[in-house]
Amino acid sequence: MLSKDQMLGKYQILDRLGSGGFGTVYLAEDKLLNRKVALKVPHHQQDEQGMLQEPRIMAGLKHPNIVELITVERKDDTFFMVMEYIDGESLDKLIRRERSLSPLRALEIAIDAASAIGFAHSHKILHRDLRPANILLTATGLAKVTDFGTSRILASQDLFARTRIGSPPYMAPEHFRGRAVFQSDLWSLGITMYEMLTGTVPFYDADPVKIAQAFQTQPVVPPYLKNQGVPKAFSEVVMKALSVNLGERFLSAQALLNDLNRLKNAIAKDTRPMAAGMNPAGSGPVSAQHPATHTQPRLCRFCYRPLPRNAAACPSCGEKN
Repeated sequence: MLSKDQMLGKYQILDRLGSGGFGTVYLAEDKLLNRKVALKVPHHQQDEQGMLQEPRIMAGLKHPNIVELITVERKDDTFFMVMEYIDGESLDKLIRRERSLSPLRALEIAIDAASAIGFAHSHKILHRDLRPANILLTATGLAKVTDFGTSRILASQDLFARTRIGSPPYMAPEHFRGRAVFQSDLWSLGITMYEMLTGTVPFYDADPVKIAQAFQTQPVVPPYLKNQGVPKAFSEVVMKALSVNLGERFLSAQALLNDLNRLKNAIAKDTRPMAAGMNPAGSGPVSAQHPATHTQPRLCRFCYRPLPRNAAACPSCGEKN
């Protein structure tokens, strides 16, 4: 355990950011470069190969939506990773504060996360623990995936990772069976999208076995039925990511990203926001001081297509509006 103001080489410890099963993360200042960094200190300092696993994986992951590894060092018999410091908050804290996010904001974060995971998969890296706590948001709103401590490299001869390591509410059914594949990360992102839109995960229990059983025996309530502000088209993308059958799930992160980008492009072409009553930035309801203009077309809140005036149901998707 490092203490505040303690020096570790050229790094001055400023605060403790958090701790997990594999290590503790501290906010520190690089006194030579006068910049803030995050130091990740593994718990098991004697396991040389174990400590090097995460930095070796992260060394090849240079992507705008992945927290950057700067270097690794050993000072005063302490091994630590020096990482980019994200001056923002984690997605789970944002969800707890807001309860649920606007569909547009959730879509933006999902696109960033899918981009990061797709890049990792292109390098044969399976994250295995994608969840809101491992998605950090910068001050400008960019989402960055972090914590590759449980990740595995899936070589071409490996069909799956034989592991049950992960966070149960976000683990895919095949992951529970110890057969995690790249599509398992897409399931985890699907659960994350679900939580962003509804404020909760589909199933939760203190017993991980009961969570796994629930996904096998109970239908997941689609997000748009839990939150009427969620467009049905977005809800359908989430539900496809949560297909128990791998053949019905998105086959790749790129396929998921393509659908997410199509949703975003559909919104960009429209002059009305994604969800009824939300402003274009997705940050809250349209205020009386800034009313929507009458020149904006009325759009279906499920498929975003224009609605005829006074139409009760969308002629394109059939949903009532």
